[in-house]
Amino acid sequence: MAGPLGPPRIQFTNNGSPVLPPRNSMRPGQYLESPSKRFKLLLQPDMNLALYDNGALAWVADGNAYTNTLNPVAAVPNCFYVYYSGVLVDHTRNRAWTTVNTTAVDSVEAAANRTYLQVQDDGNIVIIDSQTLWNGTPSIPVVTGSAAVIFPGPSELVRGQPYFAGDGAIIFQGDGNVVNYGPNWSVRWASYTQNKGAVKAVFQADGNFVVYAANDVPLWNSGTGGRPGASLRLQPNGSLAIVQDVPVWARFGYTPIIRARKVYYPDTTSPEHNGTAPYPTYGHIGWEF
Repeated sequence: MAGPLGPPRIQFTNNGSPVLPPRNSMRPGQYLESPSKRFKLLLQPDMNLALYDNGALAWVADGNAYTNTLNPVAAVPNCFYVYYSGVLVDHTRNRAWTTVNTTAVDSVEAAANRTYLQVQDDGNIVIIDSQTLWNGTPSIPVVTGSAAVIFPGPSELVRGQPYFAGDGAIIFQGDGNVVNYGPNWSVRWASYTQNKGAVKAVFQADGNFVVYAANDVPLWNSGTGGRPGASLRLQPNGSLAIVQDVPVWARFGYTPIIRARKVYYPDTTSPEHNGTAPYPTYGHIGWEF
């Protein structure tokens, strides 16, 4: 909850990342970059929040659509942070520029812990509410906005093929078990469907992850049906989760009543990239409006 010092914030430490994580705060001089490095979002020493396209000024935070300008909180230093909304505290101009996010939330405090900002390869700046629907590895944090092996719905795991991320992999084994392995093939999570006649493991378009026997008899499921648009993700830290992302603001093209379209940005420079097939892919999700 916000107090006289403003909402609780975490100092951003990953200059050049495409993502400003939940509740992170940038100091003047810090910046984000799109995955391709073409676009740079810089909090300038003069307290303009500016986007550069290959070094040329493309945008400045000031009076844009779905934004508002308020008086800054005196005790909050000059900074830019994301706390559900994006907030630019600029005492040089006596303003607090804020994004006006247009989705209903359970609470601002809860949404602030899962909402992040990203700079995309198309030059858009998007704020995303990322909700974890199922977590197979609750002892491992879901890193909001992290690159991951992404299984969008519908995707079927190829039997016997490991999908690697970080120090682990997820495999639909020949015995019918689906296992998320860690270092030295230690088990982080499993469906425990071995030797039960499993013939396929599918992340469905409705958001449910299901292991089926013959004749589409379900042996195990994640219980997340009815959430189209979700994706199954294996992160480099070993987290295996089903996540649903909802864009809540964007620099351009955003209209609350129009559903955004996902764009998958594979990280082909990563050793964890899985071939040339479009799905699953190792990388990030972007948005078009």
